[in-house]
Amino acid sequence: MTKKLILIFLSIWLGTTCLVDFAVVPTVFQVIENFFNAGELGVALFTKMNLLELILSSILVCLISLEFKKYNKTIIHFFLAISASIIVVIYFSYLTPKIAELTLLWKKADSLGLIAIAGIQDIQQEHQFYHRTYVTLDSIKILILSTLLILRLREKAVEHANT
Repeated sequence: MTKKLILIFLSIWLGTTCLVDFAVVPTVFQVIENFFNAGELGVALFTKMNLLELILSSILVCLISLEFKKYNKTIIHFFLAISASIIVVIYFSYLTPKIAELTLLWKKADSLGLIAIAGIQDIQQEHQFYHRTYVTLDSIKILILSTLLILRLREKAVEHANT
């Protein structure tokens, strides 16, 4: 039963991540013309997504830990799950709040007409740095989750072939 639950939670986590990254966020920035409004919606969405991912990653790590104790052969699965979970903790505790803060500063500066001032350029560059970091970590997380899913499915196929 643990193995099925791991596949279910892993699939939910990977599926929601891909849905948000490849469908929802691009659509938000295509439909909402105002950059700051789209950004605020994106931050709100990712804040909720980070919370969901914290829950899913915690469940997944617990299930894989239980399985590791029982079978003592899934250390790579445990390592991958922990790695993806660490990325989520970084999003939740640092990156998403920092991007939200910088977006607010950028919006305030824009509304005051201070965009041409050098400090505002720094805010934009810092925002872009954190955004690129988030995108890079999300790509790594998708790769980790995909690898974990492939390993789990391959293991299930081998077990099924042996029965």
